[in-house]
Amino acid sequence: MHELKAIFSSKKALGLLLLLFLVEFTRGAFYLTFLPLYAVNYLDLSVAAAGLTVSAHYLVETFFKGAAGWQLDHRGYPILISGLVLGLAALLLMKFYPAPYLLLAGSALFGLGASPVWLAVISGVAPIRSKDRAARMGIVFAVWLAGGGGGPVVINFFIARDYSLAFRLLITLWSAALLLTTMLLPLTGKAGKITGFSFKEEIFRITRNQAVKKILLPGMFLQTLTGGILLPLLPVYVQNMIGLSPNQYAALLVSGGAAATVSLLPMGRLADRCNLKILLGTGFAMTALSLALFPIACDTLSACLLAAFVGFSYAIVLPSWNNLLAKVISPDRQATGWGVFATIEGMGVAAGPVLGGVTAKFFGIYAAIALSATVLAGMSCFYFIYPLEKLFSK
Repeated sequence: MHELKAIFSSKKALGLLLLLFLVEFTRGAFYLTFLPLYAVNYLDLSVAAAGLTVSAHYLVETFFKGAAGWQLDHRGYPILISGLVLGLAALLLMKFYPAPYLLLAGSALFGLGASPVWLAVISGVAPIRSKDRAARMGIVFAVWLAGGGGGPVVINFFIARDYSLAFRLLITLWSAALLLTTMLLPLTGKAGKITGFSFKEEIFRITRNQAVKKILLPGMFLQTLTGGILLPLLPVYVQNMIGLSPNQYAALLVSGGAAATVSLLPMGRLADRCNLKILLGTGFAMTALSLALFPIACDTLSACLLAAFVGFSYAIVLPSWNNLLAKVISPDRQATGWGVFATIEGMGVAAGPVLGGVTAKFFGIYAAIALSATVLAGMSCFYFIYPLEKLFSK
């Protein structure tokens, strides 16, 4: 466990991982559980208004990630601090002035404030030149999943007591993230501070790369598209088709998330040592198979086992795919590169629910699941067959 020892001995790396956990815990709790209930049950707003507020956060974050990465490369961690301050101001705005239009504006500002966080963490904990980079990314992804998955569950216990108490907790956690960052990360120094390149030129440089055009751009979009297809359909499917209760659905999500979180570190270590095309082909094939098997699930146990299978398969893909992306990103401009790629991935997430909803409406939910599995199976065949080494050889 050399990677864990190296991270725990580094104040910077440990601080960034704790920051990621607090930020994703807060955002997951706020947007996946708290805000929809708070807006509808406490503020008497419509479900549509709540959904628009949630979408504003993630759309703004996705849209500005490339620019946030560029600013990180130019100015370093002060950009991260500024983002956290902006996020705290947005939370306070939504807490004390919960008018619909201010909720929407606050949510958008919150997305802007959160946009540098992931880029700063991935660049600081798992830099491009690191020999054990995939293993480090496995740790980053595990922390990300633990925070993003734990927040929506834990916040329910506070909501059950009082909405104001839950909101104060979220503000406190975000404040702790800001305090932690100012204490553990340098406000000056070499974190970023690269000059002499423009954001537009860097985008052109990345997208002109043949590996990016032929492999990475389609792959990024299709991966997130397949997940997006299932996003609005999964709760309906497991409750109406399998007959799971909300608590049982929560158990299913925990099964998938736990399997992914536990598997990410060993899969990351494997990605540092094995052929990436084999891992990618295997991971996509297993994910496609697990989705194709979902229609045979008939009870809680079988559904949870399949969810765990999906989580394990996802853990094979994530570090390997991230290592593939790292091959075309400049070590001196990595935050910019990760930001550009994150924006492209976000487009797939945005398009997926629309495609999934239309497919389910005209052909049924089974057809939407089959579409997602078919795309993943096609990607598996592609990565097994296509000679990646020719494009990514250095």
